[in-house]
Amino acid sequence: MPKRNHFISQLAHVEILSPKPEESAKFFKDVLGLEESGRMGQSIYLRAWGEFFHHSLKITEAKTNGLGHIGWRAESDEDLLDAVEHIKNMGCGKGWIDGDLGHGKAFQFYSPEGHLEEIFWDVELADIPDEKKSKWRSRPQKNPSRGASVRRLDHITLWTSDVTRHRKHYQELGFKHNEGIVIPNGTEVGSLLAVSSLSHEIALFADFHKENGPLNHVCFAVENRDQVLETADYVVDNGYRLEMKPFKHAVGEAFTTYAIEPGGNRIEIYGGSPLYFAPDYGPKMWKVEENPNDAWDEVNIFETAQFDSIREKA
Repeated sequence: MPKRNHFISQLAHVEILSPKPEESAKFFKDVLGLEESGRMGQSIYLRAWGEFFHHSLKITEAKTNGLGHIGWRAESDEDLLDAVEHIKNMGCGKGWIDGDLGHGKAFQFYSPEGHLEEIFWDVELADIPDEKKSKWRSRPQKNPSRGASVRRLDHITLWTSDVTRHRKHYQELGFKHNEGIVIPNGTEVGSLLAVSSLSHEIALFADFHKENGPLNHVCFAVENRDQVLETADYVVDNGYRLEMKPFKHAVGEAFTTYAIEPGGNRIEIYGGSPLYFAPDYGPKMWKVEENPNDAWDEVNIFETAQFDSIREKA
């Protein structure tokens, strides 16, 4: 097994774009239970109660919804510099920025299809009032018991016209390829990758005809499947729309539901995914006919028209 690069420690934050930032923020605060941690310019910064950093979600006002950028934290200040040199050699670097609310200088770069990403080391920890601090040292604050009370950012999923190319991009940055999905001729239509023991911090799904924007969804984790069911109630009871009713993934194994926040972005609420500790785990490859998205239903979202031309060549 080739030696992995260990430049990146975790998914630190995601910036989403919203034409209705105040309404989006209200959804994340009242329904999902996030805490507002700051504002700057046209952006609102939020975090879940189980997160130590200043924020994990940045909502920026824009004409349309979608992805702003993905923020990764390096393993150390030295690893940040090593990562920058590696990214420059990969030919996808954009350059340094001074930082943002909540973190120090960052080096920005692009995925093969132009998704904007950044890597940094210096972070600002969440400023939590004494009355909100938890007695448990492993928790930055008490569970607010507000809405779904999601604990942390879990992963981001992107659309791409070339899953294999993107998967190799992230593997070059040190990600483990844990699971994948292929159609009969071997073309990859899905890939799950992680730098930690999570099932995935980033997932890639095929959009061969580029009919969608870059963002498939952003996912927040709760503790168990009962909380996923409760979240579905919170979403509907507060007048928002569930895109998919609660069900279980086969790939990644989590129990899940999806909602559409007011800005138009898809949000996943997710619990029960396994942890993979072995450095040589995977990749476990699924065939589309095994219905990897849904462990229980016969409806297969991968059986769509966009795969027909590829499937005919298999």
